[in-house]
Amino acid sequence: MGAAEGQTYRLSQTLARGLEILVALNQHAGGAATIMQLSKVTGLHRTTVKRLLETLMESGFVRSQPSDNLYRLTFRVQALSAGFRDSIWIADHAVPLMRELGRQVMWPCSILTLEEDEMVVRDSTRSYSPFSLHPGMPGRRLPLLTTSAGKAYLAFCAEEERKILLGSLKAKGDKNIATDYDENRIIRQLDEVRNRGFAVNIGEWEKEERFGGIAVPIRHKGRTVACLNMAFLVRAVNILQAMDKYLPLMKETARRIEEKFVSSPNAEGMDFS
Repeated sequence: MGAAEGQTYRLSQTLARGLEILVALNQHAGGAATIMQLSKVTGLHRTTVKRLLETLMESGFVRSQPSDNLYRLTFRVQALSAGFRDSIWIADHAVPLMRELGRQVMWPCSILTLEEDEMVVRDSTRSYSPFSLHPGMPGRRLPLLTTSAGKAYLAFCAEEERKILLGSLKAKGDKNIATDYDENRIIRQLDEVRNRGFAVNIGEWEKEERFGGIAVPIRHKGRTVACLNMAFLVRAVNILQAMDKYLPLMKETARRIEEKFVSSPNAEGMDFS
């Protein structure tokens, strides 16, 4: 690999090789491969592959599975493409429809996507809502287990993804999935969300106990790629009335966003992986 014209600094061969490992892992089924497989694909010596994998594990991009000698990508790799992906599909497709919904329901609405093991607000109608008391500004991170958007994502994502996310929360000591918490109960709750077709929280998030939320999934090519959320003051809204009044509008908006994905000229390239 040669330096570009005019460069006086040395390029990092280690970084380049680490990126080769990430690409090779991504090309294997399930994002998993052995050291031997990666060595064969990249042409790198097994010792070099092992050293790079250990570095990627330390950085959180790869995890190991001693029982089968496999190394797997973690969900942190999604952050590498998050800015590019989000800026295109949210700006072009989701945001205009979300703002139309916001004018109908009046309460603040948000589009959220997964980043590592949290939901991140990508855009919001907060600045347009007459009830913009909820601080759901873009960039804010929300927990998975105590918010409507988080529960909706967990309920509707793929089973393997859900297992990994719950495992991640448990490993980092999330008090909502601590060792004394019945994980089967969480699974049952998520099953109920999936059967209903939407998720709700009513002051469960301790940082925002005054607020509740309703969220529905947004899907593309069989995958849950985002959630559409509406926030409201718990004392101001009857949850049963809210579901009856707002939920049909939210589901219709999610459906229209999904249709926008399919009809987009760039639909073939929109795989959100």
